[in-house]
Amino acid sequence: MLNKFIRKIPLTSIFAINRGCYPPSLYSPRGRHYVASMIQHRKSIHIQVSPSPCLADRCPTICVKTAKPDSEYTIKGCIKQGNNTLMSYGHFKSSSTGEIDPSQQPSNGGTYKGIDGAGLLWSLQFPVKEMTVLRIKGLDVLKPLHMDFTVHEGTLTAEELENSCAIAECQLERTFLSKDLECQEVSEGRLRGLIFKPPGKGPFPGVIDMYGTAGGLKSTRAALLASCGFVTFSLPFFAYQDLVKLLMEVELEYFQEALLWFSSQEYVDSSRVGMLGTSMGAIVSMVISTMMPDMVRAIACVNAVHHHVLSPLIYKGEHLPFVSYDVDRFKIESNEIRVLNGISDQLNNATEETAIPIEKSKADFLFIAGEDDQILTTRDSAFKLAERLSKHGHHKHEVVLYPGTGHLIDPGLLPVSNKTRHPMSGDMLLVSGGQLNDHAKAQQHSWQKIKDFFQNKLA
Repeated sequence: MLNKFIRKIPLTSIFAINRGCYPPSLYSPRGRHYVASMIQHRKSIHIQVSPSPCLADRCPTICVKTAKPDSEYTIKGCIKQGNNTLMSYGHFKSSSTGEIDPSQQPSNGGTYKGIDGAGLLWSLQFPVKEMTVLRIKGLDVLKPLHMDFTVHEGTLTAEELENSCAIAECQLERTFLSKDLECQEVSEGRLRGLIFKPPGKGPFPGVIDMYGTAGGLKSTRAALLASCGFVTFSLPFFAYQDLVKLLMEVELEYFQEALLWFSSQEYVDSSRVGMLGTSMGAIVSMVISTMMPDMVRAIACVNAVHHHVLSPLIYKGEHLPFVSYDVDRFKIESNEIRVLNGISDQLNNATEETAIPIEKSKADFLFIAGEDDQILTTRDSAFKLAERLSKHGHHKHEVVLYPGTGHLIDPGLLPVSNKTRHPMSGDMLLVSGGQLNDHAKAQQHSWQKIKDFFQNKLA
């Protein structure tokens, strides 16, 4: 019967399915025994990922059991989001007892290398021609991400994995909201965004969270931070719903209104309000804290600069002075654009007219900067901001630098990104910097640093 079954399957199909694992003499007794043993192997091996569901900034345990001892395997992770597919994989050798634990055993190849229990999570990539690291766009924090894990025999490439049958599989549910959190959409006057609130009446410490020049709404960080006991306000300020379309149309009064409204909510303790911002969001956070110093207690700035930069903001109907960029200094290679030189030279020659008077703020500051930032000179800016504070007797600040880390520092275990599609780069990829392993470590460490900072300063 087995011989009959084998004859019906083309040799090319068998080799494609199992990457040439079957011996040439398929019709011999030895060949039939091999097929039978492989079927039994597939029934016995299994992979487990727990806990599931699991918050997206926490690392689950991944474990393969009852594999062949001292044998080569590939573990693949995959997330499908709309028309997009992200994939990670690692090459492992099973232990003498037939187990694989990425937190104890190294990946010898794939999308990451070395011992890292979270490697398959942060190294997710878009498999387009070459494996390309891009930021995940449009994540809906109200819906979980379902990540499929599969085990394959041998050390397979990304291309080979697409045609390989798994011998074991399981699914992980990654969530952004702990189950008791409440989420409500903000549509108050011209304010837009999302509020994430812990259960109960409060009042709770609150954090306003903002991102940068890409615009739109990005709520992953606010959702995850709310799981630590904060009320968070994910605040978009352009290119979202009926907000203004362009950054240069944004008025600072919008942020003043947001801070006043948020602080007035009965579930927010107005004496314990902080701000969290990346890039332009960090610049705005600093500026607003200088304009309303008694209302902001703590600010975490991720890859900020010490001047108004890139685009003017409007205050009282007038555009404020800002440091522009020199397009002629941008570097274009293939389909990638590097903007650092066109911005850094301008910053180096900036005058006091465009400087952020951070010394007027009463907030405590945490400055986080990637030393391989390829968009802004955030390492030098962090020191200059701290120096300006110290010069005026303000010593409640800390600078944390991360080597090998770029501009796009996302929370925790989200996939690392060293380039992105950005409105300012058109059809090209904007290079943001970062060495993948270093950047991944920085995301995990900086996210814990941010959570600890707000726990300490807003307690």
